[in-house]
Amino acid sequence: MSAKDDPSTPGSTTTTAHAQLADHVLRLNRELRKARSQLASYSDTLVAIQRSILPQQLPGVPGLDLAVRFADVDGVGGDFYDVRPIGPGCWAIIIGDVSGHGPAAAAILALVHALGNTFPNQDAALSPGEALTLINQPLATRYLADTGKFMTAFVGSYHVETQILTYSAAGHPPPRLVRGNAIHRLDAVSGMPLGIDSNCTYRNECLQLQSGDRLVLFTDGITESTNALCELYGDERLDSVLRDPASSAAELLGRVVESARTFRAERPADDDETCLVAMVKTLQQNA
Repeated sequence: MSAKDDPSTPGSTTTTAHAQLADHVLRLNRELRKARSQLASYSDTLVAIQRSILPQQLPGVPGLDLAVRFADVDGVGGDFYDVRPIGPGCWAIIIGDVSGHGPAAAAILALVHALGNTFPNQDAALSPGEALTLINQPLATRYLADTGKFMTAFVGSYHVETQILTYSAAGHPPPRLVRGNAIHRLDAVSGMPLGIDSNCTYRNECLQLQSGDRLVLFTDGITESTNALCELYGDERLDSVLRDPASSAAELLGRVVESARTFRAERPADDDETCLVAMVKTLQQNA
């Protein structure tokens, strides 16, 4: 047997090591492809779940003109909105945002949505603050405890006949009430984000809406959007856009979206972005 074929020689040992390394790399590549396939499958499932949670189209709420835009950065995210009936002549208007984005945020969103639907028959009897308190308790004590995760939310209850909006918030950016060219921030009540303190209770505030009022709900993906200089879009730019007259909710929404996009100069968004506009119809629009 020659030295080349002798496994005890240095050259033979090196060849064997190279072969073993090549086999190991091939196995790792196969495992990586399998893991990527599984992650893609999980992501697709979460996207499907999120799409089923979000309204396919906004309902027709008497006296309100509605428009919404939802955009995620990873195909799936933690932004949430909903408009749904919760009793005779009463509608819930909701927006929320799970910290972070991607599959983990989407999974938490699905959990919060499930918790919120454990008391569907009580919706009309629960105030927004009571609903937030009920959802927060299991999140803070069990599901999100010690994870560092949380969710912000704004919940409004709109009564069609009286045009009164009762609302509560859990650390969410204050929605804007636009009346004429005046901007009012709905920040009278706001507790901690959901999932942090199990003892937190949430208070309610009532607001009498008027014909022509524009209610603008949004997630911080809009105001914290950045341009190439790392400047924030910010509250002042948003409020400046909202002051201009608009004939419809869709027109005002489009203006907000275009303003943020122009500010970024077509840079991709850094976070999920959601904006929901509700305009109180005038007598002419109702006719």
